[in-house]
Amino acid sequence: MKKIDFQYLLFYKIHRSEILKNSMVRLENNPEIDKEQKEKLRQFISAFIAFLMIQMKNTKIEEDALHYWVQMHSNDMPITKSNTFQVIVFDSFKSVLSQLHHPYEEELLLFHNELLSKVTSLYLAWIEDPPNSIDIKQDYMKKLDAFSEILIQCNGTEDLPYLLTRTEEIFSFKRCIFLSYNPWLKEFSGAIGEELSKVQLMRGKIESEPVFSLKKPLFLKKPDPYVQQAAIELFNLSSIIFIPITFERQLYGWLTLDQQGDTFDCSKLQLDVLEQVGIRIGMYLARKQMGVGVKYPLDLTEKELGILHLLSEGYSNKEMAELMFLSEFTIRDYIQKLMIKLKAKNRTQIISRAFRMGLID
Repeated sequence: MKKIDFQYLLFYKIHRSEILKNSMVRLENNPEIDKEQKEKLRQFISAFIAFLMIQMKNTKIEEDALHYWVQMHSNDMPITKSNTFQVIVFDSFKSVLSQLHHPYEEELLLFHNELLSKVTSLYLAWIEDPPNSIDIKQDYMKKLDAFSEILIQCNGTEDLPYLLTRTEEIFSFKRCIFLSYNPWLKEFSGAIGEELSKVQLMRGKIESEPVFSLKKPLFLKKPDPYVQQAAIELFNLSSIIFIPITFERQLYGWLTLDQQGDTFDCSKLQLDVLEQVGIRIGMYLARKQMGVGVKYPLDLTEKELGILHLLSEGYSNKEMAELMFLSEFTIRDYIQKLMIKLKAKNRTQIISRAFRMGLID
């Protein structure tokens, strides 16, 4: 079957222009499809052929790659016209194939039909509403509203650490990282989040991650093949969500959300909501900065804040005790309280989480 895979992809590579043109003519001449549906189907068919061209380097169509492609382009397919897509692309392929008397004509037609059926099945499975979808949707909308309220309070890039922390809390993720993108240099210029030091280790390599060329929201149940193995190991990745941050076609960067090594599921409904988060952050970054940024609403005493700032400057317990006129035992007690309040495991995490919450800068 691998030979037919390759022959199929090779045929598409050679005759993609004729197949695409044939498909567009059939689509345009179909009186049962309205203008808006035609535009969506044009995008979906064009993207499908582009996907096959990418698969050419593998000499076969990867199952996971097909699944992720369907997920990313599900909004380009009119729900009621999934069968129309299948018929148009099958007939267009068959028409071009028949004219050439290809030696594998029968096998290629069978493979083509099975592939289109699989695309349709994956599409219908992805867009299927989960049980209790009305309640789930209402819950997601409440979370999106809560996120929007936080966004209104924030101001500019200085509040992004705080915003990321609240995003984790509202949408129940253990880790949220913002990767900023420089459109003029076409490279990632920095990162905000708990894993900043690890992102810096990957500097110069992040741009080559395949996922960043997609420019669409993507949920990866398994990070292969869109994330390099080095990044998977460094960040302890299992499942992960990528959300582009855009505004008026300007790409500001990407938001990644995951559970720090734990595998999880994500529905289309959830991904659509998180896409809105990305759009709203893009609008937020585009707006004029004004006023003073917000601080994380955490109840810290004056002494705890003082010790927090000294910790961030690298002072030892002994040095802090002398400066604060306290015993080292009391300093250790304060540090323990900070760990509890900030949900940190050690001194390093205290500083990292305090930075992200906007408590220190």
